[in-house]
Amino acid sequence: MKLWVLIMLSIGHLVTDIHQGAIPILLPYLRDSFTLSYFQLGLIVLVANLSSSVIQPLFGLYSDKTNIPWLMPLGIGMAATGIALAGLMPNYYLILIAVFISGLGIAAYHPEGSKMANFAAGSKKSSAMSIFSVGGNLGFGIGPILGAVFFGTWGLTGSLAFLGPGLITAAVFLFFQSKMMADTSESRDSWRKKREDHKANGTGKMVWSWGLMLLMMAVVFRSWTQFGLINYMYFYYTDYLGGEPKIAAMLIGVFGIAGAVGTLVGGLSADRIGAKKHFCISLALASPLLYLFLHTSGIAALVVIALAGAVLISSFAPTVVMGQQYLPNNIGLASGLLIGFAIGIGGLGVPVLGIFADKYGVDLVMKIIAMLPIIGFSLALLLPAPPEAVSQQSVGPISAAE
Repeated sequence: MKLWVLIMLSIGHLVTDIHQGAIPILLPYLRDSFTLSYFQLGLIVLVANLSSSVIQPLFGLYSDKTNIPWLMPLGIGMAATGIALAGLMPNYYLILIAVFISGLGIAAYHPEGSKMANFAAGSKKSSAMSIFSVGGNLGFGIGPILGAVFFGTWGLTGSLAFLGPGLITAAVFLFFQSKMMADTSESRDSWRKKREDHKANGTGKMVWSWGLMLLMMAVVFRSWTQFGLINYMYFYYTDYLGGEPKIAAMLIGVFGIAGAVGTLVGGLSADRIGAKKHFCISLALASPLLYLFLHTSGIAALVVIALAGAVLISSFAPTVVMGQQYLPNNIGLASGLLIGFAIGIGGLGVPVLGIFADKYGVDLVMKIIAMLPIIGFSLALLLPAPPEAVSQQSVGPISAAE
């Protein structure tokens, strides 16, 4: 395992996803400045998810064909620049364009970053992917906290403060890019040789499994739950419960940071008990915890939402590894489908929840969100292990998906 490479990739993941994590805190300021409805706010989230997630498989496909490590620093820089511009735009439509640019940068970083994490992993695929993933989930947790500080201090112009960490990290990645490539070259060459051998003997075509489709559907409901909480928990706490905005931002931050901790634990757990079993357990526990959150207050609510974040997000890395096992000859595409497309489709549900929030109130939306993991759990129970012919070509052990 090339630990330093994984740590670098995790830091890049963290800084990239800080910008997406800041969006829920940006939304109230945009609502007040432009008099936006819940549905219009949901459309901002929709655009962010379309550009940051749904497009990712296209980057993944290209990443499988050639080495494009420069996409990582470019992606980090675009993510920061887009959010910086979003706070300065004079109208709603230009805000959507700025958010789209930021999302495109996020989409560019993830497939290449997760592919390199796979090459740096050694034999512990889930553990290594959890190191990569913890950065992103930590970014989702830190983003709301930084957003609360930047926007609370300078208003919408505080978005410019995101340029600092974003551009510095992009520059560091440019500097270390060649060394990261050199230290993962052996694994990369081995994977490419296997891929070429599979093409030569007729097994190198994309091997689609119904298990991959089922896994993506389960991840859609997990991400719908996650994005729903991130984007409506603030309004639930302030508009429905009448709580302090700073506490609402803290709840979102604690949820994300706890999810980052859960990501590390989830990788270790999946290597020990299997990715499918861990995925099922995490979804089974999520709904009761979210239901409990709606019936607690004060410190108890903070503790419960932390547990919910840790449990729900802990399956992030194992599901990526499972996807790479279902599609072993195209691990960049698999990463784009699981980290990007499936998660992005889940994010498409946010505007739908916004319609319900406008008509019936945000409290009903939170109850709907609490029930979504049950559907994901039902789908996860049906997941098969990768077919024997596929698992023999896989970059990871079949036991990880059993």
